[in-house]
Amino acid sequence: MLPFFEGLAAQLDPPLRIAHRHVDSIEQLLGYSRYKKGLLWRDRETFDTPVYYLSFHGAPGRLVTALGRIGAKELCRAFAGWGSYDNLVYFGACSVFKGKRGERFARDFLAASGCRAVLGYTTEVAWMGSMVADLLLLQRFYADPKPWKNLRKIHQSVLEDYAPARRMGLVLHAG
Repeated sequence: MLPFFEGLAAQLDPPLRIAHRHVDSIEQLLGYSRYKKGLLWRDRETFDTPVYYLSFHGAPGRLVTALGRIGAKELCRAFAGWGSYDNLVYFGACSVFKGKRGERFARDFLAASGCRAVLGYTTEVAWMGSMVADLLLLQRFYADPKPWKNLRKIHQSVLEDYAPARRMGLVLHAG
């Protein structure tokens, strides 16, 4: 996804800022995400970014890395306190919001993090199809003069314009 995000970045004004990090464990994720102590809060390139995109394999309420799984409670802990400014977390991962476990995770994550919204999928997704949906949504979000006011409309427009996004179950949970 990184090359596609870099391509999108050049199309937007101001340009999209991208900070790519490899994460294989909850300890590594906490090293980046821990509120006010993690690198994302101290790095000028990443601080106050409105969208955090997490690209992983997934399962209902958790992410799957090369070394193991990062569960719902761990993810909520990793992003606790993030609502100090307008942001959202985009879970670019299969099935994270699938079923009751996925819906509970979305509610718990929003409550723990304080983020404005979370986005992600309710099904197993094909890489190419999800990439197109993700890029459409992000392009529309960053091009909109009032993206927070129009977030639901932006999400709905992607579902209306791109049928695979509906089939993959691209969902928005907003606080």
